[in-house]
Amino acid sequence: MAEQQALRRLRHVAAAIAPVPCAAAPEKAKLVELEGESIARLSAVKVALLRVGERGVPLGSPEEVDRLFRDRGLAPVRVTSVDELPGDAEVVVTTGASVDSEVLKRMPKLKLVAVAFTGTDHIDVAACKARRVAVAHVPGYSTDATAELTIGLVISHLRRLPHCHQLIKDGQWSSPPQEDLRSKTVGIIGVGKIGMRLAELFNAFRVKGLVGYSLNQDPAFNALGGVYVDTLAALFLDADIVCVCVPLTETSEGMVSDSLMSLLRADSLLVNISRGGVVDELALAKHLGRKSFRAALDVFSNEPLPKTNPLRQVPPEQLLMTPHIGYQSQGSLAKRLDVTVKNILAHLAGQATNVVA
Repeated sequence: MAEQQALRRLRHVAAAIAPVPCAAAPEKAKLVELEGESIARLSAVKVALLRVGERGVPLGSPEEVDRLFRDRGLAPVRVTSVDELPGDAEVVVTTGASVDSEVLKRMPKLKLVAVAFTGTDHIDVAACKARRVAVAHVPGYSTDATAELTIGLVISHLRRLPHCHQLIKDGQWSSPPQEDLRSKTVGIIGVGKIGMRLAELFNAFRVKGLVGYSLNQDPAFNALGGVYVDTLAALFLDADIVCVCVPLTETSEGMVSDSLMSLLRADSLLVNISRGGVVDELALAKHLGRKSFRAALDVFSNEPLPKTNPLRQVPPEQLLMTPHIGYQSQGSLAKRLDVTVKNILAHLAGQATNVVA
C-alpha cells in the first residue's frame, strides 16, 4: 500500500512539473523517462541481460551497460545460460538470444521483453502475448549503417575490390573487369525504412533505374524516379542488382526462391541484408556454384555460419560475405543501447513505446 501511494505521489509530481507549453517546458518523453526511472529505483526492478549463444553483439561493454542501467535505477543481472535466468526479473533484454516458452516459464514475474534489435523473429511473440508479456524493439536504429553497407557490398563486387587486393599481395599489377554502378537498374524488395534509404543513396549515384516491390508503397519512392512492380518475377527480370530488405515473417520466409533466382543473369548481383531465412540458401549455393549470378550476404539463416554450410565453398568472385555487420556501426550501437533503456523506462511508467506485441 505504501509503495502504491508513493507511486501515485510520483505521478502527481510528474504532472505538476509539466507546465503550459513554452520553450523551456520538459519534453513529454523526458518526463516519461524520469517517471520510469523513479519507479525503477523505488521498486528495485531487476533486469536480466540475456546473452546465450553467439548471435548478435552485446549491448556494449559490461562496465558501460552496468553503469547506464544502474544510473537509471535498474538492477542488471547478466545471464549466459537459460538455467541462470532469475525468476524474479521483470524485464529481460536480448539482442540475438531467443526468448521462447522455456525462457518465459522460468521467469514468472516477467513483464517486458526488451529486444535490442529491430527484428523480432527470434522472439516467440505469441507466447509472450499469451502470458501478457509485452515485447518492445528498437526500430530504425541502424537504417543508415545497413544501407551504407549495402552500397559498399555492391561497389566492392562491381569494382572487384577483394580481387584487386589479392592481385597486389601476389605481386601483380593488373585490373580485373570493372563495372559502373550508374549503368545498373536496382531492384529493392521491401521499400521500408532501409529500402527507402537505399533508394535515396542509389539515386545519388544516378543509377539507370529503380524498381521496387513492396506491400506498402511509399510515394517517396516514386518521387525519386522509382517504379513499383506487381510481382517479384518482374523485379528479378528487370533489375541488374537485387537488394533484399524485408523482415523475416511466415510470409517472407523463403521468398527469394530457386525459381526466382533462375531469372537472374551471370552479371546480376543479389544482395541480402535483411534476414538469411528470406533467401533459399541451398538454392543460392547451387546457383552460385554454377556461376549463374553473383551475391553479397550480410545475413544467414544460422549465425554464425555453420562450417558445413555450402555457401562456404562458393568462390569469392561469386560471393562476398560479411558477419552480420550491417547494424554494428558505433553510432548505431550507441543509439540501440539508448533506445533499449528508454523502452524499459517507458514501460515502467505505463507509457510503453516501440511495442510489437
